[in-house]
Amino acid sequence: MHVKKNDKVIILTGKDREFTGEIIEVDPAKRRVKVARRNMMVKHRRPNPISGEEGARIEQENWIDASNVALYSEELGKGVRTRKMWRGFGGEVYETKQAAMDSFDGEVPERIEKVRVSKKTDEQFD
Repeated sequence: MHVKKNDKVIILTGKDREFTGEIIEVDPAKRRVKVARRNMMVKHRRPNPISGEEGARIEQENWIDASNVALYSEELGKGVRTRKMWRGFGGEVYETKQAAMDSFDGEVPERIEKVRVSKKTDEQFD
């Protein structure tokens, strides 16, 4: 999925279009996300006389399809598309995983870190 928890995103469609927010929950199986204080819905809670709970109307975030949000670029002030790159020796970013592995000169770590990079500004999001 192109977004993760705690990413700042902009909403592309719906009643909250062009608002930004932080992702608070991700459901990769159904490809959907929840954005903090966006796409709010009202859930009604029934009263329970046994436990003494009163009925209430609870506002909570509703799911948004992941295709309807984009990562928000602070540089451009709008949503951007990203591509994946790999981090090599010294924090340098490479186009291919093999190039990142070659930069370590024999001492290759177990895991090469994948980085999301803006296509327009080369801003890194990880």
